[in-house]
Parts: sequence; structure tokens; C-alpha cells
Amino acid sequence: MSAAEGCPRYRRGGGGEAVLRAREEAAGYRRLLRARAAEVEALRGAVGALHRRLEGLRDRRSGEVAKYQERVAELEREISEAEAEMLRCLREYPALLRLRMALEAEIAAYREMLEGEELRLGGLGPP
Repeated sequence: MSAAEGCPRYRRGGGGEAVLRAREEAAGYRRLLRARAAEVEALRGAVGALHRRLEGLRDRRSGEVAKYQERVAELEREISEAEAEMLRCLREYPALLRLRMALEAEIAAYREMLEGEELRLGGLGPP
């Protein structure tokens, strides 16, 4: 009896079934491996699509951020201009107020002169 004949795997009868089972099991593993490989490829494609989408979103967001930053800078310029105009108005206001007060005093003086003249002329006229 040879060593191969003494080994239960190589015995006739039961050994053939074990080989068939091992081959079927190996074939099942190969099918499973192919299925997993196909899943991995599909997932790689999905990941690639998600990366492209993410890049597109980043590009769009960058464009929007740049647009908003530009608008903020524009608004800050407008605020600075408005503040400068307001300071100019505040500087002019006291001078304008003094001018107004001087004009009102002059108007009051002319009014008094007119009233005095009317009284003088009114007293000279016919009764």
C-alpha cells in the first residue's frame, strides 16, 4: 500500500466526492470573488463620480464666495463714502447754523425798521 492509498483523501469512493466538493467550493469562492471585484469597481466609479461632484461644488462655492467678498468690499466702500459725507456735513453744519442765525437777526432788524417806518408814515398820513 502506497502513502497515497493510505491517505483518506485519495481513497476511491469518498475521495472523489471530497475533490468535487472542494472544486465546487473553490468555484463558489471564485464567483464570490468576481462579484466582490465587480462591487469594488462599481464603488470606485461611484467614488470617482462623488469626487467630481465635490470638485464641482467646491468650484461653485469658490465662485460664490468670491462674489460675496466682492459685494462686501463694495458695501464697505459705500459705507466709507457715506461716513466721509456725514463728516463733511457735520463740519458744515455749525457754519450753516451761524449763517442762519445771522440771517434771522438781519431779517428781525429789517422787520423792526419796516414797522418803525410804517408807524412814522402812518402818523403823517390823513386821519
